[in-house]
Amino acid sequence: MPASDRVPEMTDREKYLFDVRGYIVVKGFLTDGEVAALNAAADANADRIQDCDEALLGSATLRGTVRRRQYRDMLTWEPPWCDPFRDLLAHPGLWAYLHDLLGLGWHIDTEPFYFHYPKGASGLNLHQGDPHFHPGAYYSYRNGEMRNGLLVAQFTLSDQRAGDGGFAAIPGSHKSNFRRPWEVTRWEEDRELVDNPTVLAGDLLIFTEALTHGTLPWTAAHDRRALHYRYASKYVQFGSGMHEVALPAWTSELTEAQRAVLEPAYGYHRPLVRSDGSVTRPAVDAEDPPYRYGVPDSMTEADSSLQESTRKGTTVFRAPARQA
Repeated sequence: MPASDRVPEMTDREKYLFDVRGYIVVKGFLTDGEVAALNAAADANADRIQDCDEALLGSATLRGTVRRRQYRDMLTWEPPWCDPFRDLLAHPGLWAYLHDLLGLGWHIDTEPFYFHYPKGASGLNLHQGDPHFHPGAYYSYRNGEMRNGLLVAQFTLSDQRAGDGGFAAIPGSHKSNFRRPWEVTRWEEDRELVDNPTVLAGDLLIFTEALTHGTLPWTAAHDRRALHYRYASKYVQFGSGMHEVALPAWTSELTEAQRAVLEPAYGYHRPLVRSDGSVTRPAVDAEDPPYRYGVPDSMTEADSSLQESTRKGTTVFRAPARQA
């Protein structure tokens, strides 16, 4: 086979570590010049920074003194500031990992995020890694191949040392067989389960969305800078993607339910056709994991952001009672 036709592969060591932990760190993936260009682009667009939504679920241990902050829409910025972000979309260094973990045909699932946290920034509750099958965030191994529904590539743009906060995960939880205790989700008990790995500027951290992961409060004196690109297999479209789809004009003659079933695949706000023919567009489907199990009442009592989204009807947190 000509060298140009060979599909790059992960090393056996990388495959072993990913299968066991659910994430790997590739040291020195980006050059100093690439890191500098990405950070310079963000700094040149400092007026575009915005607060992240709070996602603490009432946890005092995850709450900091300031909000997390982020940039979005970097791919649409004016040249030359968009260029370093576009260069990462199909970075040749990623191919081996995306081929081996997603299969050929991988694509961007949702827009990239540039996280920029000052000292004291709050964390993000632990999520994913649930025992039931998740149609988007799954991990499987069969016949010598690993496959994931969603994969996140974190391009690290400032040093994160163990104990600084930032990305955190429970290693091996992508294979969990039991429901995660609520106190673990909020990082209140059994905190030693959570790994806060050292990743330095230029390092690439790759993790499966099936892994229980979150963010610990940022305690370092310097700002946290990390760029997240989320990829999916060719069979999965969980986020809204970067594409636009318009239904043909003749579909205006159809009912709302009929139009809903013609929409492309995606997860958030997907139209759901109910048994009575009505159509709803919740942020998440209450019948999908993990929402089908419900959550403690304290969840909506403790977080004003969750209360607000519930009042607006944009988020579903509880499923109807299920029959035995």
